[in-house]
Amino acid sequence: MNIFGNISKIDGNKLVVDIGDLADWELAELNKLPSVQIIVDDDRTITIDQRKKAWAMMNDISDYTGYTPLETEQMMKIRFMCLQDNPREFSLSNCNRELAKDFIEFLINFCLMEKIPFTTKVFDEIQQSYQLRVQLLRNRICYVCGKPNADVDHVDTIGAGRNRRSTNQVGMHAWTLCRACHQRRHKMGVKSFAQAYQIKPVKLTAELIDYLNLANKGASQ
Repeated sequence: MNIFGNISKIDGNKLVVDIGDLADWELAELNKLPSVQIIVDDDRTITIDQRKKAWAMMNDISDYTGYTPLETEQMMKIRFMCLQDNPREFSLSNCNRELAKDFIEFLINFCLMEKIPFTTKVFDEIQQSYQLRVQLLRNRICYVCGKPNADVDHVDTIGAGRNRRSTNQVGMHAWTLCRACHQRRHKMGVKSFAQAYQIKPVKLTAELIDYLNLANKGASQ
């Protein structure tokens, strides 16, 4: 069981930790434990925030697939290691930050590809990865709130009187927004909206345009 918290007091060899809200079963299990292991963040190893995100993703996968969290952790680690040039076993308790970042991106991409609903706690990670933003676009997931069946919203203006479907959109920028976020974007304007929610669009390619059916055949040539 992984529990995260912040140190609030150190008194000699006694440590007081403020923990977040726990479920009743977690509190019951915690009261049974004779001892605990404390892992403290440093500048090199996985951060508490990264560990939270990785476990949040794996819990979402576990809930969706029916596998236990332990089974899910083992399966996801094996899948991840199979993609590495020099695969090595690792632990989420003490792996380095770069590996943790890559593993979280792998988990996010897995959920996007398999259409597994996941927590929006990792959306800041997605905005840092161009490929993950492309996956949001391909799967029509809102860049802001994570809702499915989002609209493809073109950031670039095409001009009055021009038909978007007959226009070559290659090189233009777009993101996906749910109806509510889409309306908010129009009220705020592109620049203010992007700054407020810290999101970045992706550049449309001919393959993306065809995949999303954004234009008529031949318009991208």
